[in-house]
Amino acid sequence: MDYLIIVSRFEPLAEGFENMIRFRSIRGKLFEYQTADSLERLLAQAESDRCELELISGYRSADYQQLLWEKELSKEMAAGLDYNAAKQKAALTLALPGESEHQTGLAVDFGVQGDDDVSYDFIKSKQSVWLERNAHKYGFILRYPRMKEHITGIAFEPWHYRYVGAESACIIKQNGICLEEFLDFYQDKYLDSTNKGI
Repeated sequence: MDYLIIVSRFEPLAEGFENMIRFRSIRGKLFEYQTADSLERLLAQAESDRCELELISGYRSADYQQLLWEKELSKEMAAGLDYNAAKQKAALTLALPGESEHQTGLAVDFGVQGDDDVSYDFIKSKQSVWLERNAHKYGFILRYPRMKEHITGIAFEPWHYRYVGAESACIIKQNGICLEEFLDFYQDKYLDSTNKGI
């Protein structure tokens, strides 16, 4: 598994990619196996620190991603947008099938205990603060940070974390960069480590 894979509308997943992933369930959600191990350690430490995290979303199949896309389009059109405007607005926070990190099993959407969907209010929670301070120790990064939208192409999502491995996550966190910048600036220096696995 390439833990530094970029998945976007410009770099969609290859057909059948999901068939190569070994999954493991955490709290009823599926994650890539190594991601699940790290997530389990992260959740245990958060609980020990009295910071209960809700897992809103993990792996999503292409069919489920399509269903979410159609639901979001319908919602925006019901609010008065035409199809093209609805599509443009939906694309700010939701990807089409094959273009979502959730199809890799490497992404997790967090919430506060009791949440059943993501919310921008998450940024105000102690859970968000805890993740900001600790997620990198377990190999996770805030995937779509504020002020990086022009690079990632995705609006700020305080709930969306992505597994990249502890070494990569620490470099990304220490330098205040996003995954795309990490790959642009550090890939040559870092290539030997990433080829050995994270």
